[in-house]
Amino acid sequence: MEHENNNNNWSGQLGFLLAAAGSSIGLGNIWRFPYMTGTNGGGVFVLIYILVVLLIGVPLMMAEIALGRAAGANPVRAFSTLAPARSPLTMVTATLLLIGAVIMLVTGNPAGALIVGAIAAMFIAWGWKTVGFFCGLVPIILLSYYGVIGGWTLIYIADSIRGVNNFTTIQGADEVMKPILYASGNWKWGVVAGQLVFMAACLSISLAGVRKGIERWSKMLMPLLFILMCVLIVRGLTLPGAVKGLRFFLEPDLSKLTASSIIAAVGQAFFTLSLGMGIMLTYGSYLSRKTDITKATFGVIALDTLAAVMAGIAIFPAVFAMGFPASGGPDLTFKVLPAAFNMIPGGLGVIWNVLFFLMLAIAALTSAISLIEPPASILSGEFKMSRKWSVITVTAVCSLLGVFCALSMADWSNLSAIGKVVEKIWYGKAPGSFFDMLDSFCCNWILPMLGLATTIYVGWVWGSRYALKELREGNDGSLDNSLWLLLAGFKAKDGGKDRRYLFTFGILWGAALRWLCPVLVLLAFFNCIGVIKL
Repeated sequence: MEHENNNNNWSGQLGFLLAAAGSSIGLGNIWRFPYMTGTNGGGVFVLIYILVVLLIGVPLMMAEIALGRAAGANPVRAFSTLAPARSPLTMVTATLLLIGAVIMLVTGNPAGALIVGAIAAMFIAWGWKTVGFFCGLVPIILLSYYGVIGGWTLIYIADSIRGVNNFTTIQGADEVMKPILYASGNWKWGVVAGQLVFMAACLSISLAGVRKGIERWSKMLMPLLFILMCVLIVRGLTLPGAVKGLRFFLEPDLSKLTASSIIAAVGQAFFTLSLGMGIMLTYGSYLSRKTDITKATFGVIALDTLAAVMAGIAIFPAVFAMGFPASGGPDLTFKVLPAAFNMIPGGLGVIWNVLFFLMLAIAALTSAISLIEPPASILSGEFKMSRKWSVITVTAVCSLLGVFCALSMADWSNLSAIGKVVEKIWYGKAPGSFFDMLDSFCCNWILPMLGLATTIYVGWVWGSRYALKELREGNDGSLDNSLWLLLAGFKAKDGGKDRRYLFTFGILWGAALRWLCPVLVLLAFFNCIGVIKL
């Protein structure tokens, strides 16, 4: 086991639960989930999202945590400790990737061919350690622009207090948001400063360690986050016309169900549950063997889903009450909502804006500190760096990349030289900005591939039966209980001496991990990269 220092382990199941929930509950719930719901049919998207969470989120999160605890190591080592780093399946995977790269090159996608070809070469050289490497790389990329949005929340809090965010129209919101988004005028270095302040807060918490830093702050910030959401919900529900917003958000309209909304729900589940990022794997490596992974997983997912639903209930009544469109897209948080709050009678818009962006900042912070852990644990375990210097190194790299993201969230105007290089690599089809480039590489390519690789490794290479054995550690026996007995309110001992049940949660988990998850994730991945169009 790598983590012998008590400060680098969770104090108990509650500490792990709140820290893991803090990782999951972030901008994905409060910023991304509402606008994804608004642009994908409202209540029907919520319904599909919940189903995806149960079918993919639960099995994959349990697999990542079990893998981390069983290995007791960083992601790179975890993918070579429990099974050989190379196997026939490794070469099959590399061959399929190479074939995919050739197809992309022939069909006019040289950038995609370069990415997939490089990953195939890494698989040939390193085997399954490649997955662990990307588990360290992805959080760095995510945090580089996550920190920028976190900085925006701090800017909006300050501007709300100063009375700058007093707009009541989308046009007025554009005037405030545009210089921040494009890093132009007086805000060119202001957005950089906001991002660096946010990253400094992440650094100070992470340096204190797992127990005294991440766990302690999660225990303080998570209850505060839910309290702020409850306050906003109460206010939103008291607005005239709030019922329309609730109906849009909670009533599924099956006529609005599309294949693209299903794929969008899969992507949202990965983003908000921190799947495929190595976070749950790393957090699992700090976990006691007495902890029930199954119960902890359901606890984390329940809190995460509750936060997403609460955010929707807080947001959509205000949006409908003030007559704004629900399909506001990514701008919903920073444009539509402040304008809606500013239209609340009594001049109380300042208070509601401050509360809302404070809630958003807390959510961003609890998720951001979790992104530091996977790459920091790799530096500590593979390069023998102290935790202090590994955390500082990761934060410094993320902050440096974040500067480029802050200056190029919307276009390449501030980074024209880099934009020209990227354009040549992409053969004239360059992403719209430095942020778009990193986001596309990470969310459309690497995250789904990491999720797919994790299901294959745990389900087929390490083996679902060994993973199930790990899940049984700390479990009360419910994994092996017949679901029919559970529905009847019985336990396994009440079913007689024959314990050979075929319909148990453990068996369903293994089947979902080996068959259902790979198929759904693969469909989402193919849709993201344009191989199929749903």
